[in-house]
Amino acid sequence: MIVGALAVNCYTFARTTKDADFLLGVKMGGIEEVAKHLPANFLIDPQPRMELITGSYRWIINVVGSDFCVEMFHLSDDARHQEEFTRRRQASLSSIGRTFWVPAPEDLVIQKLRWARSKDLDDARNIIAVQADALDFGYIEKWCREHGTWVRFEEIRRSIPEI
Repeated sequence: MIVGALAVNCYTFARTTKDADFLLGVKMGGIEEVAKHLPANFLIDPQPRMELITGSYRWIINVVGSDFCVEMFHLSDDARHQEEFTRRRQASLSSIGRTFWVPAPEDLVIQKLRWARSKDLDDARNIIAVQADALDFGYIEKWCREHGTWVRFEEIRRSIPEI
């Protein structure tokens, strides 16, 4: 499933990014099978790194001769992580003729609020502003309260002007 800025672009204003983030529903050793299908100029660091906010593991793949990288996050046993993966949706880009999986917009908002970097908060704000009434605010509230990001969510909602 595509996550991060590329997934956000499916629900709001497009923004550039220097990486592509994926959430993989494979066992920890499964990354070796994924690596077999990568082009030769994609170099995977075989040592997984811990993603501190959610407690999941990720692998970094560098593209030789480029600043672009790919981050592959392991689907953890965390209940919210599992629910995010189950709620994923299919999206498509006619410009490349491909369909792919992305998180539901609510799950992107929840994740972006947890990471809380400036660009993540901007992404959350933009998704909320553009998707507005299409969002399940009860679902977002449930997870924001559990993760301690409810106040941050409310601040962002108040910052969006009424149209």
